[in-house]
Amino acid sequence: MTFEEMQALIRDMLAVQRELQESQLRYQESQLRDREGINRNHEDILLLIEQTKQLATVQRSIQEDQIRDRQAIELLIERGKQQENMIDRLIGYSLSYESDKLDLERRMTELERKRAERNQAERNQ
Repeated sequence: MTFEEMQALIRDMLAVQRELQESQLRYQESQLRDREGINRNHEDILLLIEQTKQLATVQRSIQEDQIRDRQAIELLIERGKQQENMIDRLIGYSLSYESDKLDLERRMTELERKRAERNQAERNQ
């Protein structure tokens, strides 16, 4: 092998080594970018986990409020039914004593008329 051939071979080897080093450098830069992306993704995931926990807490609170509201509504419905029953009973009582009431109203009207006549007679005297 001649000196020129050896120099050409060394030059080729150095070119291959340079390309290999540049390739390794690009690979390292790519790995660094990937690692940064992974770190950002990790931070995003942690943020999403925290937000999910907060949403779960809010959802649990809303569900508890809904349960309390449902219980309050059921209680109001039950009380409404009880009041409706009481009104029905009062209407029944009212209807059964309506004739007595009418009789009392006639009597009161008669008494008021007589009192008015007596007052009129006393004024005339």
